[in-house]
Amino acid sequence: MTWIKICGITTPRDAEIAIDLGASAIGLIFAPSSREVSLERARDIARSVRGRAELVGVFKEVFSVRAVHEAVGLDRMQIHVPGRPDVSLPILRAIRPEELATWEDVPVEETILIDGSEGRGLAFDWSLARPISRPFVLAGGLSPTNVEEAIAEARPMGVDVTSGVESVPGRKDENKLALFFEAVRRADARD
Repeated sequence: MTWIKICGITTPRDAEIAIDLGASAIGLIFAPSSREVSLERARDIARSVRGRAELVGVFKEVFSVRAVHEAVGLDRMQIHVPGRPDVSLPILRAIRPEELATWEDVPVEETILIDGSEGRGLAFDWSLARPISRPFVLAGGLSPTNVEEAIAEARPMGVDVTSGVESVPGRKDENKLALFFEAVRRADARD
């Protein structure tokens, strides 16, 4: 079963819809973005979903992770820069497709997230990920129309989607979410 993270969640309602459809994780962005959430909003979302899906904090720097974790209660952190925060949480380590040759440099206790676009909705050649010989998550440009192909091509343990299931930045589209989950389930059924 493919692990599914719906990232860029900005409202408890969007989080509820994603979890009801089967999301494994909800991504809360704590970096400058049209999807950035305040600590207050993140706490509201966390209260509504805690225990039903992983809460993943997305960071482009490491110095604020501890404060955010203490305020919100994250289950995992997604890091887009070098370094490791002094927080005992599992890490999703984002690397770009052009950095794939360095995947073995990522510590084994961290899960690799191959992000083709950092929220810009750009796909990449998923076959580039095939040489990775440990579990990884695929992100970047995924949508209901291509996620099935991406899973077949790259064989990730998980997928991470943001803009591909939105009506506007920061607002998830319930129909697109449902279609995304259906496509992932079709890919899983073929495997």
